[in-house]
Amino acid sequence: MSRPHIRLQKKRATEDQITNEIYNLLHGTGTRPYPLTVTETAKVLGVSRDTIYRYVKKMKGESKILKTKDRLVLPKLPEDTKFRQFNKNHLITGDPLVTEWIDDLLTRKGGSPLKNWDRRICCLETVCNTCKIEPQDLIVSHRRTEKIMRTFAKFYTSGNAIQSKSGSKPTGLNTGIYARVQAVRDFCMFYNLFWQKGVTGIMSQKVLGHGKYSDIRLTDDELQRADEYIKEKWGLDSDVYRWFWVGIESCARFDALYNMPLEYTESVSKKSGNTTYLMTAIETKTDHIRGGKWLKYISRKDTQTSLDLLKSRGGQRIHENNIIKYKFTKNISYYLKQIYKHLGKQASYFQHHPTHALRHIGAHYWLSKTDYNYGLIAEIGGWNNMDELKKSYGQIPPEKILEIIE
Repeated sequence: MSRPHIRLQKKRATEDQITNEIYNLLHGTGTRPYPLTVTETAKVLGVSRDTIYRYVKKMKGESKILKTKDRLVLPKLPEDTKFRQFNKNHLITGDPLVTEWIDDLLTRKGGSPLKNWDRRICCLETVCNTCKIEPQDLIVSHRRTEKIMRTFAKFYTSGNAIQSKSGSKPTGLNTGIYARVQAVRDFCMFYNLFWQKGVTGIMSQKVLGHGKYSDIRLTDDELQRADEYIKEKWGLDSDVYRWFWVGIESCARFDALYNMPLEYTESVSKKSGNTTYLMTAIETKTDHIRGGKWLKYISRKDTQTSLDLLKSRGGQRIHENNIIKYKFTKNISYYLKQIYKHLGKQASYFQHHPTHALRHIGAHYWLSKTDYNYGLIAEIGGWNNMDELKKSYGQIPPEKILEIIE
């Protein structure tokens, strides 16, 4: 099958002219005032996305398109482009009250947007569409807003909510309603309609499942069995080994772990002579504290050896797999589930949150080593305060209590 002939300004174009035009459209450096996505570029030129990618691959390795090993790095779309694309699919953004609220969402963090600004707008849109109301109906009074949200909850639990075009949707009925309530509260607060802290009922801000999983941990014996299993199945010099043990010792969340640079400073204890690798992780969830930068302490010798082996090959992060992020997430989650299954861990949390479970395991790992010094471990693991660590991660196990009271 012959390849399509692309015409520019109604004239047949050369390969170089087509390549340059595609580059300009993707980067917003041509006649367009903003960069286009691959899909939009394909529509403009009247060809398939595969054709666009074929031309883009020609640019790989040149100064035009960056290349990281075998990965193609397309230009990152700026926030205004993301908002323009979002705006096309969400009519609610044209409402004057919502427009002002959006301006606040996009500048709330010192001039920068909230991380989940689009999600909040989608949640508000879902409530308005489902209950057939205008945004202004939500800011009339507390009583009216609460009545609307109770009505929405009935629609949602019965599966009759009109979903927004928001991509992935929250799992679970409670989580879905909670997300919509928080969006409505945010919108109402912008227009000075507040609910007191600790309020109960539909407008409660209590975090769902908060404190239910503070007992998620692995015993010393289970950690040893996990270590042996990973070495036997994947090897010490593997992404699985590094992800498992750096995840535990750093207590880092997924994104912080995924982006953690393979850079460390060696610190030798004057007292014991042991070496600890000091590494840095950026937790975007706590970027209001030190810019989200937390120092991590990698003390296990085998973990250090695994990191050294990767660094000797020029590794830049704690993993060397160059597949796109969602595939890496899927793969590493599958491997972690295999480890938990090998250990006989039946709790659903291990299967539903395989990487975040490492943060829970890490909390108990360090707490047990420090006689449950919550203040110190809150600093090591990157928790805002000791209360959060105690309530959600660090429940003292029964054997430790028995050890103290007997």
